Amino acid sequence: MNQKTSILHVITGLNTGGAERVLTSLALEKMRVGEHPLVVSLVDGGSQFDKLQTAGCRVIGLGMRRGQPSFKALMRLVRLIRCEKPPVIQSWMYHADLAALLAVCLSGRRSCTKLFWGIRCSDMDGGRYRYLRGVCSWLSKFPDGIIANSHSGLKFHTEVLGYRPKRTAVIPNFFDTERYRFRASARGRIRKELGLNEDDFVIAAVARVDAMKDYPNFLSALEKVDGVTALAIGKGTETLPVTQGLIALGERDDIPDLLAAIDVLVSASAFGEGFSNVIGEAMACQRAVIATNVGDAHRLVGSAGIVVPPSSPFLLAQAIASLQRDIKLVRSMGHSGRKRIISEYQMEKAVAAFQAVHGYSNKN
Repeated sequence: MNQKTSILHVITGLNTGGAERVLTSLALEKMRVGEHPLVVSLVDGGSQFDKLQTAGCRVIGLGMRRGQPSFKALMRLVRLIRCEKPPVIQSWMYHADLAALLAVCLSGRRSCTKLFWGIRCSDMDGGRYRYLRGVCSWLSKFPDGIIANSHSGLKFHTEVLGYRPKRTAVIPNFFDTERYRFRASARGRIRKELGLNEDDFVIAAVARVDAMKDYPNFLSALEKVDGVTALAIGKGTETLPVTQGLIALGERDDIPDLLAAIDVLVSASAFGEGFSNVIGEAMACQRAVIATNVGDAHRLVGSAGIVVPPSSPFLLAQAIASLQRDIKLVRSMGHSGRKRIISEYQMEKAVAAFQAVHGYSNKN
C-alpha cells in the first residue's frame, strides 16, 4: 500500500553537519509517530543519508555534483513533487531553498503545496555565497515562510541581506538528552585510550577544519595556556599544525563519549554560526562551555559557560585559564547546562513548533 508523504524535505547534502543531523533526527521522530517523511538530497550519499536509509526512512539523492547546478537534478525534483504531492516542503540551506522554490513552481503544485525555507546560519562568508544569497534574497517573498534556527540568523538575513519573507519563525535546534549525557565509564575509557590521567585538564574543539570554525584562534589560545590538553575532533583536524598539548583525532562518530572525557568544550568560531549543535551537545553531557559570541551562542550558553568575542585568542586563553583554576565552577556550569538543555531544547518542543508552523495534522 502506498503511504502518503506527509512532508518533503530538501537539503543540499547529507554529510555530517549541524543542519544535516537536525533534519535526520526530525525525520526519524516523524517516522516514530507514524508519519511518512521523504528526504531529498541534491547531492548523493553521506553519513546521514546512510543513517536515514538504515532506519527505513525514504531518502533520495538527485545526483547533483557539489558546485555544479544540474537541470537534470532539478527536473527529477519536479517529478518527485508531482508524484508525491506533499502538502509541505521544507528546504534546508541556500542551494536547497532555491532548488525547492524552482521545482515546486515548475511542478504546477505551487497553489496546493506549502513551501518553507530554512535558515541555518548567520553572517556566512560573503564572498563564497554572495551571488546565491542575492538571488535567494530577491526570491524570499515567494515561499510561504522562513524558519530560522537562530534569532541572529533571522536578523542578519532580514536586516542585512534584505530577505522579505511572508512569515518567519525561530525554532532552535534540539538535543537527544539520552544519547548526549555524561557517562563516567566513557570518560575513563577514552582518557585511557588517549593516555590521559583523570586529573588532567582537557578541553576540546569539535568542528571541521574551515575558516568559519577558526582553528587558528583555538590553537593560538592553547599556546598561551600551560598545562592544558586539547582535543581537536572533526574532519581535517589531523592536518592541523603540531601544537603543544594538542591531540588531533580527525572525524569521529563517538562524540558523546569524547565529550564525557573532556572538562570544557571550546567553540572558537569566527562567523557564520546560527545555533551551534556541538555547544548544546556538550551542555547535555554536563560539560562547561567557552564560546565565541557568534550566532545565538550567548542565548544558548547562559550560566553554563563563558562567552568571549570572536577572533580574540588572548581573551579565549584567559577564559580557558580561569576555568582551569576553578574545577568546582566547571562542574557547576556543567550541571547548569544539562538542566538548561532539558528545560529548553528538547525534541518534543521543536517537533511541535515545526508542526505548528507547517500547519498540517500528522493524521494527513
